[in-house]
Amino acid sequence: MRTTLLFLLFSAITLSAQAQNVLPIGHWRAHLPYHVGQSVSQSANEVFYATDWSIVAIDKAEQSTRFLSKVDGLSNTGVQLVKYNRFSEVLIVVYQNSVIDLINANGDITTLNQIRNFSNILGDKRVNDIFVENDSIVYLAASYGVSKLNVRAAEFSSTTFTGVGVGGVVVFEGYVYAATEEGIYRSAVNALNPADFSSWQLLGPDQGFPEVYSSKPLAVFNNQLFVSVDNGLFRFDNNQLTPIHSEAGHELHYLSAEGAHLLAGFRQCGGGSCYAGKVWYFDASGSKGQLSAACVGVPNYAIEDAEGRVWFGDLYRGYRLVYSLQDNNCSYLDFNSPYTERSWEMAIENNQLWVAAGALDQTRSARFITDGFFSFIDGQWTVYNRENRIEMRGENPDNTTSDGRSDDLFDITSIAVSPQTGKVYAGSFLEGIMEVDGDQLKLYNENNSSLEIASTDELPRVKIGGLAFDEEGNLWVSNQSAIDGHPISMLSKDGEWQSFGKTCNQDDFFQVAVDGADIKWFVIGSSQAGLLAFDEGELDDAADDQCKVFSTINSALPTNTVNCVTADLDGDVWVGTADGVVIFECGSGVFEDVCQGSKRIVTGEDGFGAYLLESEDVLTIAVDGANRKWIGTRNGVYLLSSSGEEQIARFTTENSPLFDNTIFDIAVNQITGEVFFGTGKGILSYQSDAVAGGRVHQSTVEVYPNPVRPDYEGPIAINGLARDANVKITDISGRLVYETRAQGGQAIWDGRDYKGRRAHSGVYLVFATTDPLRAIFEAKAGTAVAKIVVLN
Repeated sequence: MRTTLLFLLFSAITLSAQAQNVLPIGHWRAHLPYHVGQSVSQSANEVFYATDWSIVAIDKAEQSTRFLSKVDGLSNTGVQLVKYNRFSEVLIVVYQNSVIDLINANGDITTLNQIRNFSNILGDKRVNDIFVENDSIVYLAASYGVSKLNVRAAEFSSTTFTGVGVGGVVVFEGYVYAATEEGIYRSAVNALNPADFSSWQLLGPDQGFPEVYSSKPLAVFNNQLFVSVDNGLFRFDNNQLTPIHSEAGHELHYLSAEGAHLLAGFRQCGGGSCYAGKVWYFDASGSKGQLSAACVGVPNYAIEDAEGRVWFGDLYRGYRLVYSLQDNNCSYLDFNSPYTERSWEMAIENNQLWVAAGALDQTRSARFITDGFFSFIDGQWTVYNRENRIEMRGENPDNTTSDGRSDDLFDITSIAVSPQTGKVYAGSFLEGIMEVDGDQLKLYNENNSSLEIASTDELPRVKIGGLAFDEEGNLWVSNQSAIDGHPISMLSKDGEWQSFGKTCNQDDFFQVAVDGADIKWFVIGSSQAGLLAFDEGELDDAADDQCKVFSTINSALPTNTVNCVTADLDGDVWVGTADGVVIFECGSGVFEDVCQGSKRIVTGEDGFGAYLLESEDVLTIAVDGANRKWIGTRNGVYLLSSSGEEQIARFTTENSPLFDNTIFDIAVNQITGEVFFGTGKGILSYQSDAVAGGRVHQSTVEVYPNPVRPDYEGPIAINGLARDANVKITDISGRLVYETRAQGGQAIWDGRDYKGRRAHSGVYLVFATTDPLRAIFEAKAGTAVAKIVVLN
């Protein structure tokens, strides 16, 4: 498959047309972490770093950057390694699923699926190393053997299935060398049948090697062959091994020979992980030196450029650049990006995105993730976790628990922003709630609030399952498994805490939502329970508290496994379960027997009806400015009409840039209409056509682009309207050209009339009207007028 990689997603014309938003309508952008370099390669002008999810290209001279992800045309996520063929100017991108992209100098991409489709290989098909022989031929060292790939023809010339994993491969003096756990094998480059592994020669005592040994990286440097033997570095020449260097307790992880020195990266590993490393460099004369430990974390790979600078791909956070091997002058390259790919829950308020980067396992138990939470404000990412905030670490005195123990804030899994104050509240599933007020952080736990420690833990921990604000600005909290029987707490807008105990014998609470009748809805974690509705009545009167549990016994819930709950713009409650969606439209009658919820019946193309998203595991539901529902499942994203009876769009990894079909959360920026998707492989966003609309039109209705220039083909947005306003577009004489209804507070015109003809040059008038009942809120608010200038 051949596609075109657009390094610039849209032209300057389109950018100016969408001046209010970062993205044009219908476009995507990625929000991926760029902190760990899995692999690194270089062209004459750029350095290419591969992260787990995408690629960052750095201009060597200016150190400016460009980012390449699935949104920009890459075929996959999960990059394993990158290698640049400087002879043919092709960047080779290998993914963890063994798919390969070949990106040429023009940005064209050719995707190769041959390795993934090998039917005779069970299990892993990982590519470990690439050796560039010339402008056409490269060799792949893989878990299944060695492949010879012609990058110009985008064809595999041959594949040798070795039966043992190959960690490194080089071509040297007419032989292909393959490093394995069983030793080094070689075969003549011009062998008649290179695919026949039985014809390959294992290098042993007759060639100067031990009888039993293992090998991984190989390199050709200064016209000599360097090999790894049992994690030591050796030079192989004339059937003789010459020891060069070894590090006790370390494995030789990589060899790199792209510059004036041979680079050897060693890693110290144990217990299934690597935690330290060393990098040595060797010149053509045999002299060697060690790079400063300040420049080395856990090295993945490194390259030396023509100016003698060393660019590191490192497992530890931060890209490293050594300007000179002689003085070890080291710097860190930091990119504006999220801290991690995790996004368990997201919240948007006042044009600010906040992300909770913890996670729970399938049993809704803690995973002890310390990634914390982070924000995206005015295009800048800010991180709050134990690495940069003492308030998130155990040594902070304010983190002391009721038994005098201190601990880190693990698993931030819920987050909410006050619409009134802008304060942010991040809920930890193990240690309480962190309040963010400007640059000040404050922890709420059992010592300074009504929150209680969990009865299910041996250690005294305050487990927060969910957070939500009501219309008055009070914060409602799911205090999961509260030991004294008060699993619901509230932080009032005045800063006072209060807890509630009448919860129908339930305490295993997670996500919470507040509906239009001020009823609080809680997801119950128990697979036998379902959903709880709670009304506190008068705050100072515990006797008037009400609760009701909804389950398969007394409601339309198809299963008691409830994943999410949200209230829409009409105040109705949408519930996502492991088997579709249920809607409660009960208003204040929630506690009456007649309130049981309903399942929408949607008619398909075959004319037969089925329940809405029946059999889909619905993980999250978000509501946009037009009251449409964005549904996140384990099978991609659905966009539904406000009633849920019409499917407007469907996004999956197959038909969109979605990184993953598992959608943990969706958040909608009501101001701009940008929709953020938290997937299992990172965050990305989509510019929708709906924004929030008020009861009346705004004082100024904005049209963009305006004027509409001859070469513009995109949508024309009319913003600032009352919600769902009726919009008519006429020419200057009053002849109707187009009519539509606003999506929330924004209407879209494609610049054409009813017959699909492009509008002629001239001035066009916009008349937007609302429901007459809404007009009573403001004089003459029922009609808005604007002008559009079309140039052809």
